Amino acid sequence: MAMRKADFSFIRYSNCWEDTHILRRALSIKRGETGISVASAGDNTFALLLDDPKRIYAFDLNPTQLYCCELKMACFRCLSYEEMLTLLGVLEGCRRPLYEKLRHALSEEAVRYFDAHPEIIDAGIIHVGKFERYFGIFRRFVIPLVAGSEAFGHFARANTLSAQWRFYRRYIDTGRFRAMFRLYFGYRVMGQLGRDSSFYDHVEEKEQSGSDIRSRFEYGIRNTVNADNPYINYIITGNYTRRSLPLYLRRENFAAIRSRIDRITLIKGDLLSLQLQNVDFANLSDIFEYMSESDAQRNMQHLAEMLCEGARAACWNMQNRRYLDGADFVRDAALSEELFRRNHSWFYRDFMLYRRGDFHE
Repeated sequence: MAMRKADFSFIRYSNCWEDTHILRRALSIKRGETGISVASAGDNTFALLLDDPKRIYAFDLNPTQLYCCELKMACFRCLSYEEMLTLLGVLEGCRRPLYEKLRHALSEEAVRYFDAHPEIIDAGIIHVGKFERYFGIFRRFVIPLVAGSEAFGHFARANTLSAQWRFYRRYIDTGRFRAMFRLYFGYRVMGQLGRDSSFYDHVEEKEQSGSDIRSRFEYGIRNTVNADNPYINYIITGNYTRRSLPLYLRRENFAAIRSRIDRITLIKGDLLSLQLQNVDFANLSDIFEYMSESDAQRNMQHLAEMLCEGARAACWNMQNRRYLDGADFVRDAALSEELFRRNHSWFYRDFMLYRRGDFHE
């Protein structure tokens, strides 16, 4: 059967859903290093600038994801901090004048896209991705059937692990919630409404996906404070709070990211299209789980050829089990597991940190 291709004519992700804090800790970027990063919505690539790299090549096959990145980069270049939060959608306000203020800083392709879709600007770009709209359906139609928006709002603001676990067990964790959660976050509904059904072509355990994600959700409740968690706050309430902003949107990081934003080079293409050498670090998201085994091996080999000795590569598994272990890479199992235990983004099966090198005995 020919491999199905995902539709890349719209923004799939308005936000990045991998935990930025553990990504930075894993990659341990040193001043002046060069890296590659899956672009997606840009959030994690921007946050990596805080560690003062020389250059980051951010790549994505989906041009609309690159337009999303461009808009956010233009916010750093052209707007004040509060204006950026308003245009992106964290704060309420009139957004079209702010778009006009930065429109000149976008590529012609990005301008044509956003001019043709003013509803994206009006809504705030962090709210328009397919994945974000999927959570919107969850808030509007699933939550009211389980415990109500008020209860879930209280849950999102919980300040301690013990309090939020007790609240979850008493008011949310009902038989109806468990059944609806398994259905809504199962591969059929998520593939149709949230991601793309083709993303599950190479997943062997997809029938268990809804139950797996609920188990990860409960692990997160027991190990991360909701009030500090941008991912749980967005899913439940539809936005971030000042306390739970993603790292790239925090006021204390605005000046540093603004001063380094031009160190990012956006590239339309996949990993195989990158023709680079002596790369020091790689943020790979979960790209390998969308590939056949043979394609994954080709991409891993190409990655090994780009990375320098001792380079770090970070990647995630959401539903599949794809690993780089082999002659070219060695996993730092202890640090990977330690960091994953702190993970605020509960979708993922595991997180892996690798180092590039010739480890033959």
